[in-house]
Amino acid sequence: VLGHRRGEGAGMFGVTALGPQNPFSCNLLSALGVTNYSDEEFFEAFQQIDADSQGRIDKGEVFQLLHTTYGFEPMPEEITLFVDRFALNEEGSLSWDDFQQGLVSIRQTARQAGKNAAQFTSVAEYTVDRRKHLRPRRGPMDVYKNPMTTSQLVGWHEEEVENERFPIRSCAETKYQDAVIKSGWKL
Repeated sequence: VLGHRRGEGAGMFGVTALGPQNPFSCNLLSALGVTNYSDEEFFEAFQQIDADSQGRIDKGEVFQLLHTTYGFEPMPEEITLFVDRFALNEEGSLSWDDFQQGLVSIRQTARQAGKNAAQFTSVAEYTVDRRKHLRPRRGPMDVYKNPMTTSQLVGWHEEEVENERFPIRSCAETKYQDAVIKSGWKL
């Protein structure tokens, strides 16, 4: 019977026509594909990409491995984690053991990012914050992958701001009056 436990009655896999039941938890930085797929699933994709069965893949094939494992394009934040961990911008290859150790490291990083989502760790902290309003220690960009509200869209990612200068242009009358004042002539 659907709905006998909390969260089961909303449809298959907790997704409704309006999206997931809790969009905040789905949008956390810790909700990356690497945390949802097992080593066995990554190993199957690794073997598919390792066509010559040498137990190694080129570093450039890691993106294809992620796409094969997930069945969709990985998030840019996740790609950044893999690029940093495996130095994918350099030439070389990866063995399964190296890749598996990197997965462990990346999962730990994702779990640490998930800990950032909790603003309070005790009721005492929450009570103090209710009595005296304090700013959150972490902003939304430290917790979520994407903006959760329309107002967060502004400034979500660092944008290059260019301030165009408009020099002061004076009309002929203003220039004349400025010249009169500078000359010290009294009216």
